[in-house]
Amino acid sequence: MKLSFLFIAVFAPVILLSACSSHAEEKAGSQMKKTDKHITVAPKMEKPSIDWTKPSGGEYPDIKHLKDVWIDVDVKQQKAYIKAGSKTIYTMIMSSGLDQTNDVTPKGTFHIEPERGEWFFSEGYQEGAEYWVSWKNHGEFLFHSVPMTKDKKVIEKEAKKLGTKASHGCIRLAIPDAKWIYKNIPDHTKVVIS
Repeated sequence: MKLSFLFIAVFAPVILLSACSSHAEEKAGSQMKKTDKHITVAPKMEKPSIDWTKPSGGEYPDIKHLKDVWIDVDVKQQKAYIKAGSKTIYTMIMSSGLDQTNDVTPKGTFHIEPERGEWFFSEGYQEGAEYWVSWKNHGEFLFHSVPMTKDKKVIEKEAKKLGTKASHGCIRLAIPDAKWIYKNIPDHTKVVIS
């Protein structure tokens, strides 16, 4: 009787701790890491935010003398590639639509339209942006900077989402990237979104 009591008093907590640890590890999957006698939960890795005040791909190319320049938008990678023929000459980090009911970036082949401007503000969304260039429906779907308030201040919460799906359907870019497209990409340039 004393031996049974001793077994329960000494070994039962060890068995329970071991069972809880196994269950916790199983439940948490790869976020759990077992060390000696302790279990620690690995911190969730956050994606580093992109600096929306700087070009996202380094120095911009001079495209004046290049042929077959077009924009290849990859919504899975959240990147817009400036291409000359099949060669990528510049890569921009972007944010496309959230892929919810009304916030979808259309896929297909489009062309840069004549509508463009240095600033707009949407009363409906209470967001604006700089350096917009239309690529579908003459002002409905745009390349533009990260979102801004009515007084042209960056909405940091939204700007930090660059590199992830975040927009209402437009292609959001770092401010210098949007400005570069606005100043350098001519009307009728092909835009392929996939």
